[in-house]
Formats: sequence, C-alpha cells, structure tokens
Amino acid sequence: DNTVNQALKPSQWLSVQELEAIPSVDELTLERLENMSLEKGAELLQQVYHLSQINHDVEPNFVPNNIQVYVPKPNGDKIVAPINEMIQRLKQKQNFGQDEVTIIVTGLPQTSETVKKATRKLVQAYMQRYNLQQQQQQAQKYNSESNEDNKRQRTSSEEDYSEQAKNANTNTGDIIVIDLGSTLTNYKRYAMLDIEKTGAKIGKWIVELTSQLQLPHETIHMIGQNVGAHVAGAAANEFTRLTGHKL
Repeated sequence: DNTVNQALKPSQWLSVQELEAIPSVDELTLERLENMSLEKGAELLQQVYHLSQINHDVEPNFVPNNIQVYVPKPNGDKIVAPINEMIQRLKQKQNFGQDEVTIIVTGLPQTSETVKKATRKLVQAYMQRYNLQQQQQQAQKYNSESNEDNKRQRTSSEEDYSEQAKNANTNTGDIIVIDLGSTLTNYKRYAMLDIEKTGAKIGKWIVELTSQLQLPHETIHMIGQNVGAHVAGAAANEFTRLTGHKL
C-alpha cells in the first residue's frame, strides 16, 4: 500500500549484500530465470518487483507492432503472416470460419524450448478436437475393411470417437494463433507489456476479421496463455465496446 512507498526503505527488508546481488532488469534474462530453481526464481522476481515500487511508479509502455499470426492446417502446414496482412490471406482460404474459430493468444516467450513445447501441445489439442469428425470417419473405414473378429475388437475405439464428437461443441473448426509471446524476447518487454493497449489493438483486429469474413461473433472463442490471457480479456472487452457483442 502507500505506506510502503512513503516509509519503507529497501534496506529495511533486504540486506546490503542482497540488494547488491539483485540484477538490473536488462541483466535479468529469460534464460537466466529458466535455469534457476522455481523457488529462487520467484524470490528474485519478487525482489525486483518490490524494489521497482519504492518511490517510483512503473508504467507499462511496451505495445508490440505487427504481431506474427499463424493458422495451423491438419497436414502440419501453417499460414503465417503479420497480423495486419492475415485477414487478406484468410479471405483466400476456402471455407474458413464456417464453424468455430478459436483464437489463441500466446503470452510466454517463445525463445524457451519449454514454452515452445507447451504452445505446440495447446495447438495440437485444438487440432485434435476439430478433427474428431475426420478421425471418426477413418476409424469407421478401418473397421469396415477388417474381418469380423477385428471389427468386434475395434468397436470400443469407434464408440470412443463417437462419444468425444458428441461431447465436443462442434466437430470442426479453425484455429488462429496470435503469437504475442514471440515479441516478448526479453524480461523487460514481458514485465512492461501494456496489456490494455495491446488487447485493444487485437480487439479492433477481431472486429475487422468478423466484419470482412462475415463471421458470427457467437462462433469466435478466445483463450490466452499466461499474460496472453489478460491480453485476450482486454481484446474481448474492446470487441464488446465496439460491437455491443460478447465473444
């Protein structure tokens, strides 16, 4: 609270040695944090954060320009373009947005192999969900080509596909990945990201997307990864402010 800024000095809760050991924000690289234990990394971030608050208001000022966006395809290919060019690219894609459209906003630095793997798994999960219908058809075809004994053994697999397809909201859909995380190339950018302004830019882009591709807002879903979740919330609020509709 305000008493911290007014009264508490860093030396009252950190020793001189501890203060001297705190790196500057420019020196605090993501690689350095990733190589630390979770406990030590959290402690260091807490020290840096509280130190930054002493008699000093930190205003976020990083708003990335022209974030890279990609649309994954079932065959493993991607449509990749800067965000201001992607709508034109999607206009050329047949049947885009006929069903659900899930927009994923990454929010962790993609320079980390751990993060890359997590993002890949997230996208794959949605790809799998949106290809349930195709998987079910393949299972049925496989069963029909098998002999009677094998067919009986594989019935449970086919039923599993049917159950998944029934429980999913839809069987098909498209994914758009707004790769905000790739712009967070160092800790300073990550810490100083202006969530409201970044989210507002993405929200305006979604308004343009739904307008130019004639997509009903009811079919648009947004999810965010880490700080991307906050940006997704800000984007959805901007979309509602401009259109009166909720994603």
